[in-house]
Amino acid sequence: MQPRSASLNVRPALAVSVEGLTKRFGITSAVNDVELFVPPGQAIAFVGPSGAGKTTLLELIAGSVSPDAGRVSLYGQDLSSLKPGRELASLVGVVAQQYDLVPNLSALQNVLAGRLGAWGAWKSILSLLAPRDKPLAMRALERVGIAGRAEERAGRLSGGEQQRVAIARVVVQDPKIILADEPVSSLDPARAEDVLALLVSIAHERKLTLIASMHAIDLATRYFDRLVGLRNGRILFDCPASDVTRTDLNALYKIEEERGG
Repeated sequence: MQPRSASLNVRPALAVSVEGLTKRFGITSAVNDVELFVPPGQAIAFVGPSGAGKTTLLELIAGSVSPDAGRVSLYGQDLSSLKPGRELASLVGVVAQQYDLVPNLSALQNVLAGRLGAWGAWKSILSLLAPRDKPLAMRALERVGIAGRAEERAGRLSGGEQQRVAIARVVVQDPKIILADEPVSSLDPARAEDVLALLVSIAHERKLTLIASMHAIDLATRYFDRLVGLRNGRILFDCPASDVTRTDLNALYKIEEERGG
């Protein structure tokens, strides 16, 4: 049975093109022959049960994991041909599930880490002593609502504030694509909604492509243009968020009957 797919009758230059992508860990196929085509500016959520392959698929698109088969292209460029550093950073920014902040550095310094791909090694070292592009980082912190916490060490910030620092960091990186792995899973419901709304609004303002893995279906349905349902490493459905049905979700999250007695 073929997955129900979003209509792409007229395909613009694609932000992300995934063709025949497969990744195995031992005998387990985390991602199995996946095809996915994402136009620029779209906000997409990967949804599905734990172990469905959502994080692995994000890592394959980010280039942090290499596929066993298939290919990923970003704005027409084969991912395998892109050099780490400035070339890849200009296309893809990642908001990690655990934020990946340096606890003993200030919020401002952590945000400026988003410029490392553009600076190169020597400028990056100098920036530890005298932060470069400080006005840019302050504007990003102001945009995410915590400019007053710029000099506070990241380790002393709340979870919601740390996630805002991570978002500000990707803002100063200025990629064309943002990948977010469970961006609000560790936050309470109220803060989760605030942070997700912020992330999606920034992507829309800047006309960025946003791809996130999400556990909270209600948030995914409200904030994303398109949902891609993954189960056992395969796409079960791919359609506008408003078209996802209860039948789709039941099939996605069904608990298979245990075998044996």
